[in-house]
Amino acid sequence: MKWEVKDIDQYLRAKEYVDTAIVPLVPLSFDSDLKQLASKGEFILALANEMERQLKGRILLLPPYTYLKNHEDDSDKVLKKWKDTIKLHFKHVIFLTSDEKWRGNGDEGWIWVPAVPLEHMDHDLKRKIVQDQIEQILNILLQSWNNS
Repeated sequence: MKWEVKDIDQYLRAKEYVDTAIVPLVPLSFDSDLKQLASKGEFILALANEMERQLKGRILLLPPYTYLKNHEDDSDKVLKKWKDTIKLHFKHVIFLTSDEKWRGNGDEGWIWVPAVPLEHMDHDLKRKIVQDQIEQILNILLQSWNNS
């Protein structure tokens, strides 16, 4: 389910079965890495949307958390607050990212995947690459679900 009115209605009717919230993390910059960051964001959003499609009824895909890449900020503290708040309503909170800043975070609920630039690929190849990544992410989710 997505953060859309029609899906929220469905979520409210079945929320006892929806135990996982997914939050895509999308970095933003207007520096020389602008295109690379846009590509990472596009990739993470493609993964998140495909996860939502495959796991509809088990997860709620929340809006992406977008932050400035090259600025000192309190995103660590903000994301901890997000997680604490979301945890009041969901058993599992997953932050999905391709930003190296979060790689090796060590905190449960963080999934880092290397971004694959999708811009010059044909539709079938994009789907295959996204599906390959989804299979790996699903393994992580299944372990998390089984351990709780």
